[in-house]
Amino acid sequence: MMFNRFFHLANRGLLAVVLVSLFLACKKENGKDVQSSQNVITNQWVIGNMRDIYYWNTAIPQDRNLDFTLGPEDFFDKILHPDDRFSWIELADDLLAGNTGVSTTVGLGIGLIQLSGSNNVIISVRYALKKSPAELAGIERGDVITAINGQQLTTGNYQSLLNIYYGKDPFTVQVAHIEGNRIVLDEEVELIPVQNFQEQAIHHSAVITTPSGKKVAYLFYNRFLNTQPNELLDVFATFKAADVNELVLDLRYNGGGGIWIAAILAGLIQADFKEHEPFIEYKFNSNYTDEKATYYQLFGGDSEKEDEVASANQVVNSIKALNLNLPRVYIIATNYSASASELLINNLRPFLSDGNVVHIGGTTVGKNEGSVTIVDKRSPRQIEWGIQPIIVKIANKNGFGDYPKGLVPQYQINEWDYLPWAPIGSADDPLLARALVLIDPSLQPRASKSMDAKAQIARSLQAAEVPGFEDELNKPVPIDISKPGQLNR
Repeated sequence: MMFNRFFHLANRGLLAVVLVSLFLACKKENGKDVQSSQNVITNQWVIGNMRDIYYWNTAIPQDRNLDFTLGPEDFFDKILHPDDRFSWIELADDLLAGNTGVSTTVGLGIGLIQLSGSNNVIISVRYALKKSPAELAGIERGDVITAINGQQLTTGNYQSLLNIYYGKDPFTVQVAHIEGNRIVLDEEVELIPVQNFQEQAIHHSAVITTPSGKKVAYLFYNRFLNTQPNELLDVFATFKAADVNELVLDLRYNGGGGIWIAAILAGLIQADFKEHEPFIEYKFNSNYTDEKATYYQLFGGDSEKEDEVASANQVVNSIKALNLNLPRVYIIATNYSASASELLINNLRPFLSDGNVVHIGGTTVGKNEGSVTIVDKRSPRQIEWGIQPIIVKIANKNGFGDYPKGLVPQYQINEWDYLPWAPIGSADDPLLARALVLIDPSLQPRASKSMDAKAQIARSLQAAEVPGFEDELNKPVPIDISKPGQLNR
């Protein structure tokens, strides 16, 4: 019930759109008039939805103060509240694809480093997605890129060169690696972006056995994708079969995604899982009533459709069979972790206690808000745009959701202080190393030696993260509270 009430929105405001269409059709139009007319139709559709469901709907200017002939992106920006950092508008097909992890990409997650107080900038590779052009070319975490299409990146040109990197045309990159206090060039590689590339939410998983015999489940989870529940359940089946003692969940670059899959993951982690226990609280605008939701409701158990109820029951049964029933969880989260990543930390705390949800890394983005995807459902579609507006503030079952400046870790560690970056899942990674030392203190000598060496390299390079850079592949996204996904097992 709670999800279904939002799906009529794509057809709200249609009367206004039809009247505007009839009026505009009565006049002869040149090319510019045609575009202005279509803008008016689109923007009327946008405003009809936003006045109903947008969290800050009462702050939207009155129609007479708005220019409906603006392009949809400019118009949308004009009606957003100053506190809104995350709502966006996009062509509908691109919006729907992006929310399922589909994009045009070469498959690299990247950061930017400025070196030695100079104007030189290098791209530091965070990871290469599985089966992406970058991975197939041999690029991996810890590598660096010094040039694109033969041009060295600098503070003055890196933005224009990244436009090439994020585009659709082939380009070359100069791959290098860090060796001591030097950047050593390797080979120049051509990368061809792949359209409709499907990212896998699970980037890496492993069972790590420590010297004292502890079995630690490790999961690097990069996106909360409602379309990939089976992969998550399969990994937990492996963890369950290995009889693990601890869990480290790595969300360091996870910008968020669907609440349905986030609730599944929380259920798999939470000890003594009960499906009818409240998990989340929603705080809407005055057009809607605030409410709490149980796990079962989030899974679609209150739906009027038999297949959705059956799927919810299947989810519950899978969670109960695969739940690790551990007293604590170690979560790696940084200033790149947002949305559903933060929700997972905040909403697990009432079940495990604050001290047993151990946050390692950095202060998170501070995105305690949820959204829905709204597109024109008519066939054929008459509005080519879609919107992803913030419609709700999110809290845990105890009513706490006040973290607009982010969640602060118990153990503060900045991976930029340690170079080169170790492979994902390596005990030489400073964030994972801290979790493993907390689990098994006998690892402390090795961790200290490795971290000291990496810290010395970072200091010798005078490496500093380029402020304000946001990787297109890892932008923070609103918690998507849209209709639950389906489990097929």
